[in-house]
Amino acid sequence: MNAMSPPELEAQQNHTRLLWVLAAMAAMALPQALHVAPWVMLAALLISLWRLAVEFQGWPLFGGPTRIAFGLLAFVGVFATYHTFNGVEAGSSLLILLAVLKLMEARGLRDYFFVLAITLVIGIANFLYDQTIPLAIYMIPAVWLAIAALLNIAHPDVTRSVMTSIRVATRLLLPALPVAVALFLLFPRMPGPLWGLSTADQTGITGLSPKMSPDSISRLARSDAIAFRVQFDGQPPTRSQLYWRAMVLHHFDGSTWTRGIEPIDNNETLTTSGEPFRYRITLEPNDLHVLYALDLPVQVPANTLLSSDYELTTPHRVRERKLYSVTSYTDYSYGAGLSPTMRRLELQLPRNVDPRARQLAQQWAGSAGSPAQVVQDALRMFHSQPFHYTLHPDALSGPDGIDIFLFDTRSGFCEHYASAFVFLMRAAGIPAHVVIGYQGGLRNPLDGYYVIRQEDAHAWAEVWLANRGWVRVDPTAAVDPARVDDGLSAALPANEVPGYVFDTHPWLADLRNTWDAVNNGWNQWVLAYGPELQQRLFSHLGLDYSNWLELALVLLVVIGGVLALVWLLMWWRERKPPASSVVRDYLRYCHKLTQAGLPRRPSEGPLNYAKRVIRKRPDLSEHVKKITTLYIDLRYGESGNPEELSRLVRDFRPQHS
Repeated sequence: MNAMSPPELEAQQNHTRLLWVLAAMAAMALPQALHVAPWVMLAALLISLWRLAVEFQGWPLFGGPTRIAFGLLAFVGVFATYHTFNGVEAGSSLLILLAVLKLMEARGLRDYFFVLAITLVIGIANFLYDQTIPLAIYMIPAVWLAIAALLNIAHPDVTRSVMTSIRVATRLLLPALPVAVALFLLFPRMPGPLWGLSTADQTGITGLSPKMSPDSISRLARSDAIAFRVQFDGQPPTRSQLYWRAMVLHHFDGSTWTRGIEPIDNNETLTTSGEPFRYRITLEPNDLHVLYALDLPVQVPANTLLSSDYELTTPHRVRERKLYSVTSYTDYSYGAGLSPTMRRLELQLPRNVDPRARQLAQQWAGSAGSPAQVVQDALRMFHSQPFHYTLHPDALSGPDGIDIFLFDTRSGFCEHYASAFVFLMRAAGIPAHVVIGYQGGLRNPLDGYYVIRQEDAHAWAEVWLANRGWVRVDPTAAVDPARVDDGLSAALPANEVPGYVFDTHPWLADLRNTWDAVNNGWNQWVLAYGPELQQRLFSHLGLDYSNWLELALVLLVVIGGVLALVWLLMWWRERKPPASSVVRDYLRYCHKLTQAGLPRRPSEGPLNYAKRVIRKRPDLSEHVKKITTLYIDLRYGESGNPEELSRLVRDFRPQHS
């Protein structure tokens, strides 16, 4: 093959750089196709194809004015699509468009380095959307490809194969892995997301909201997405005790329940019985200032607040996966003393709505001997009369939704029963409020965690009884006890339950349990590795987590130790092999001659050295010839007896002339 001229060689090197940069950019930007506007990826593809045609077909590059015009169009298009330049989607779109536009003027080493740097930032942005195992697995070869591209940009070699580039990239990446692990474990973790940006995962969070309307819980329960996971220390509660408290709703406007005014009564009058349950929760992002806990929490994590309603609140919205520990009692009552202000709040009802429900409640109040009897009358009505529990209730229209539900449709989900029950209690003069959260959960046999899904979303009630305080009452259990005892799938037809296919096909349920267990391990030890877990790790190591100087020194020592080990490994691999016994014997022979005043020159081979020694010291001729001949046979001809050489060298004792 003829040698290429300098211009041809430079052209081939530019071809190599362009192809590697485009390959790395495609790998890094591909996951963005799931999140950014389709026109962004289409525009990037068309500009990349044009750049390839420029390189291989001689098409013209965009001129300066054209590039400026396309750049302005990119900004206009992104703003028209997202109405902002802030946020992950808008920022990623701009990066992709500007990177491919930069390729339209890339000619030298610096330009390609700059485009690759933008490409790496695009790859990092992928993790702002999600941090799932599939994305992490995908990004491993993508990063590999980017490092190989970096190699071929810095040192383009048209004869280097792709596999050779990958192998070199591997050697470059492997020493960085232990340093990355050390930084992950020891670098101080900050609470909350690192970027204060609204991501798709945050804005698209499905879960409870701080209000409850006639279809809010049933709509949420049609999803089998995971809300949180729980691991109990010791024996767990029974399924009917698994009420996961989130928020308490006090105010009713005729159709929607909201939290209303924050109660000010203290919660010192808690009465519990039975043994407490200790457990750890891994909470998925819910975009609320609320953490979920087994009803009723008594010991809560640091930096959280337990309200007078026993809501577990946090100063920051939960926009990342959170791990925390709680202790709860499932048999309780609280708030035995009710202030006049709180009584008025818990008896509030809108005027001139639902007259039939009011009349029924007042009849119960007039005939019952105690508030507890009114509670039983309401539960008896739900149990004995033809009420229907369904995930797809009839729509309630008009201002008298409670009346329509109780006396006409009689078809509803848990929010309908909880809302109607609390309305009846208040109309009968009994303080009551709605509690929303989750009920139930299934234990994964592979890792022992309970998985609570959005389909377990639930609403129940608490009523205030004299000398007892607030006690839990679940009217749904009166309508369909199977919902509480056995779960949603036992209370509804199979085709109404989200994920019913897993109930009808056990092997699919096994696959889901396996995937959930793998994801849970990833969540526990990677994604949920925040300040709490890091502080626990440092405590096990005997380090003070609050002492930043100590942590910095530990980090430097560990990273220095890792780098030293990497250097030792590289030195060990590159070290010269130890000399054989034949070489060692010959070097001893040379050393004896040096002491006799006949040192070997660096440029002399064995034969030339022997000739010079014999010429100067004929008396040594016999020994020198034997040793040199045997050494050459052993070293290069692989014949002869090494022990004979050792004996000859040992007996060789030249004297200084």
